[in-house]
Amino acid sequence: MSRFLIACSLVAALSSTAMARSVAVPAPFAQPPAADVYMPDRFAAPARIVDRATVRAKLLEQRATNLANFRAYVQRGVFPNNTYRKGKLNVWIDAAGNLCAAATMLNDSGLGDLVTRVGEQNNFIRLRDVSQGPLMDWMLMSGLTQAEIVAIQEPGSMVGIVRSRQSVEPMPSPILVDADLRGAEDVRLARRYKQVDAMIMKNQKRSLDAATDRLMKNPELAWKLING
Repeated sequence: MSRFLIACSLVAALSSTAMARSVAVPAPFAQPPAADVYMPDRFAAPARIVDRATVRAKLLEQRATNLANFRAYVQRGVFPNNTYRKGKLNVWIDAAGNLCAAATMLNDSGLGDLVTRVGEQNNFIRLRDVSQGPLMDWMLMSGLTQAEIVAIQEPGSMVGIVRSRQSVEPMPSPILVDADLRGAEDVRLARRYKQVDAMIMKNQKRSLDAATDRLMKNPELAWKLING
């Protein structure tokens, strides 16, 4: 081979190498992922997966327990005294420490601290107005619907010795309770609670399904109910 041809071959080889180096080929790991490839977040909390049938069965257990506690409360016949205001009033806990029916179910569920805190913060609370927080969480996990618990939280009629002046707002409780008013109120409440119990049993399947549907919208709370 002549010197000219050898020189031409060297020039061609060097040119090819330079061209190859000038075209940067990114390493495979530097390529962006394909659009249809799911890249999970390593730091995201795992999703809570709950089975509806399992949740419903657990709510049925809770419902039975709470209803048993409610019936025992009615059987004892010791209800809080509305000595605060004329007419009817939801009294969470009275001056003697008597709890309303809903507070009793909560207390019997092992949430006595919450019962005390509610009494200190809003002793005339209406559970129909609750939409969030620990009270709402308990209602969601109780196996009862909020409407059923509201019915159980029947407000009490005035049983205190009527003072000459009564405020529209609840006032500090007087010491005396009128025995006749208390007796009449006990009869009324016993009758009302019997009606509420019958209504709850009549609508059990529909109410349990509704309670399950609502809790399923909060998988973290449903998980807590099952695994708590």
